[in-house]
Amino acid sequence: MTPSLRRRRLLAAAVPGLLAGCLVESSAETDGSGDGTGASADDASDSGSEAGGDGDRESVSGDDGSAAEQADDEDPPEEVGPDGSGLVVTDVDVLGVTDGGYETTVRARLTVENAGRFTYGTVELRADAYATRPGSDEREAVGYEYSTERFLSNDRFAEGTERFAVEISFRSRATNARPDPNWYEVDAAVRRAEPV
Repeated sequence: MTPSLRRRRLLAAAVPGLLAGCLVESSAETDGSGDGTGASADDASDSGSEAGGDGDRESVSGDDGSAAEQADDEDPPEEVGPDGSGLVVTDVDVLGVTDGGYETTVRARLTVENAGRFTYGTVELRADAYATRPGSDEREAVGYEYSTERFLSNDRFAEGTERFAVEISFRSRATNARPDPNWYEVDAAVRRAEPV
């Protein structure tokens, strides 16, 4: 019984040592540190990806340049929506309110800025009138009006600002607000624009 126990203990002590040697060799092979080929392969792939990225950037920038040249050569579109026009209503002033008994008219002045890249011959605006009370945030929609402005060939709407007058009429019984500019507000937006 004694000799067999000693052999088992020797075998049990020897097996972990053999396994540890195998694990060290396998980890060295997977790291590529044994022959130095792993690190060089990684470096080559990194440099290749960086070169490929630079090549892609050069080709994209070239495409952008040609696209910009084509855009400059193209004629302006017949019509531009409010999002792409570059026209923005920067200020609205209520100038006066007239109560004719049956109909009330709100007169307002709109200031529009052309921050886009086109020159316009026709601009369509929409203005909405609201009845309110001084010092109150509450307001009631009472009417709206579309206004189309056309510019002569010698006086187009290029860069800068232009002022437009608009009148919004509605039934007087639509609101109990006084016919006073302080009792009305007007919101306005560009609906359509035609470049030239």
